[in-house]
Amino acid sequence: MVEVYKLVQKHLDGAKSGNVTLDQIKIFSTCIGHGVGTIDFSEKVLEINECEFEQMLSTGNEYLKRKLGNLSKYFEIEIFPEHAVQLLPEMIECPFKKVLSDLKAGYLVLRKDFQNT
Repeated sequence: MVEVYKLVQKHLDGAKSGNVTLDQIKIFSTCIGHGVGTIDFSEKVLEINECEFEQMLSTGNEYLKRKLGNLSKYFEIEIFPEHAVQLLPEMIECPFKKVLSDLKAGYLVLRKDFQNT
């Protein structure tokens, strides 16, 4: 199973108290040792089964195969709006194409879920 998460709020959005020093301490202390995807607030927007994901890969161009195919290597990939623009023309009609077409800001994270594979 592939899970698709979309950024819904940036961590820095909630750290503004008006006290610059306090805000910097909060940001630094919560970000140490964490990746952006862990600190920013994302929500799961889609699950893609293995068969559908493999079909997307097999019918896409080289860019799509390389970008999405890296999920097998890294188990997590990020897709920004500039990536979506390149992926959309070769994407088969599927729910993920709709999620990609709606990506105007922020980013998506695709994660391989080994529990539901």
